[in-house]
Amino acid sequence: MPYLPDGQLAKADRLGGSIVVDPSSPIALRCAAAQMAVQFRRETGYDFAPYDAREPDGVVVLIPTRRFLIAYGSLIAGAIGIDPTAFYEGLPQPVPRATWVYLHPYERGRAAVTDVWPALAERWPGLSLAGPFTPAGRALVDRLIEQGQHPTHLGETPIRDIVT
Repeated sequence: MPYLPDGQLAKADRLGGSIVVDPSSPIALRCAAAQMAVQFRRETGYDFAPYDAREPDGVVVLIPTRRFLIAYGSLIAGAIGIDPTAFYEGLPQPVPRATWVYLHPYERGRAAVTDVWPALAERWPGLSLAGPFTPAGRALVDRLIEQGQHPTHLGETPIRDIVT
């Protein structure tokens, strides 16, 4: 888990309990987002990390840990990559999409993503998770749908029919 000192966090764009990282964010925040993206790549077997601090594209929302308290800073337990303008077949305009989600193993199963999701959906109305999904990602989508916080379909593609 990357550590961010309070001095860096003071410069951050906050969204509820999370931290929004965009191309104009300080390099320390972008590096923490990139570290989470590398962990995502390692665990999913992707060929490349979905975010690079040197060439930032899109937005990454960092999720600080609630399990560990650190003096003068925070440990980052997870990240959600956001594409604010994704196009889906059958939809006339772009919609926001979460393209990847990573949580450190110590934080999994503690509702970290479902806790921050309402604030994300408020900032990016219509926000959805993109597949393919890991089993944990599938469970997250199902939980968000049950809570009424995620669309049940995207354009012509029902969520249930996306290949996992």
